[in-house]
Amino acid sequence: MTDKPAADSRDLAQFYIARTDWHAPAEEQMRFRRAAALARVPAGAAVLDIGARDRGLRRVLPDGVRYQGIEIDPAFARPDVLVHDISQGIPFPPGSYDFVFCLEVLEHVPNPFGTLSEIHRVLKPGGVLIVSVPNPYHFKEIIWNLFRIPDRQGHLYAWTRQTMTRLGELNGFRLERTGGTYLHPPIRMVAMLARSIVYRFVRT
Repeated sequence: MTDKPAADSRDLAQFYIARTDWHAPAEEQMRFRRAAALARVPAGAAVLDIGARDRGLRRVLPDGVRYQGIEIDPAFARPDVLVHDISQGIPFPPGSYDFVFCLEVLEHVPNPFGTLSEIHRVLKPGGVLIVSVPNPYHFKEIIWNLFRIPDRQGHLYAWTRQTMTRLGELNGFRLERTGGTYLHPPIRMVAMLARSIVYRFVRT
């Protein structure tokens, strides 16, 4: 019996590119606005946007931020968006950023622990990490589990508030606050019922 080789960056890119139809612009905009409100990014801050796609987050941030995106899909390459697979590390020096956004990405990454470790490395001391992940208690998730509907969005992991808090702590982060994004269709909603939850962590 031979071991099957692990997926490389090209495999992962194709896996997620095939699922781009699951992106809903109205939902993304609501998530971006909620994440930006929790972050409170000042003008002039250095911001890293992991999973940048078309730079939608940039449009809700203040003018004058120093923005850098990372995206696995080559279709979204821009001067300020690097095409890169973050499961292979984050190719920036330690302490490069004041804020890192990782919105609806961590649940897709093969090694989320290693990804948070890399984010900790590139954040400045006291820097802020904003993460959003699907709420495992949202009614859609519950229905899909009850009826054993296969995942079609490329999710590899799911986290409760308790497990997300612990994952952050083990990587040198302290959870400050959380917020809900939207119900479905996109109506602003409290965290307990929201489709996804935004977490604000501080690098300790």
